[in-house]
Amino acid sequence: MHPSGLLDALIELYEAYWARAEPIGAPARAAGEEGPTTEEVALLTMLRAGLKDQAIARQLGLSTRTATRRIAALMARLDASTRFQAGAEAHARGWI
Repeated sequence: MHPSGLLDALIELYEAYWARAEPIGAPARAAGEEGPTTEEVALLTMLRAGLKDQAIARQLGLSTRTATRRIAALMARLDASTRFQAGAEAHARGWI
């Protein structure tokens, strides 16, 4: 490869992505981090089974909106932006 503007741009792009990268594998548990609550385990179990918010709400005796808010809170606690990512993070932490 010869030096060029395109090569410089690709190197910059690589360095930017590398700076944002996270290690693969189970993250170290933060000091003082508590495990999941009973409700969080129930939510994770139902999410793993593929239930939608409405079905989860029925199982827990909640409104759909409340179930959705609790799932969002669980995802925030796990620092996940998708349900799949939440499941993967919960598994990595040993919650499920």
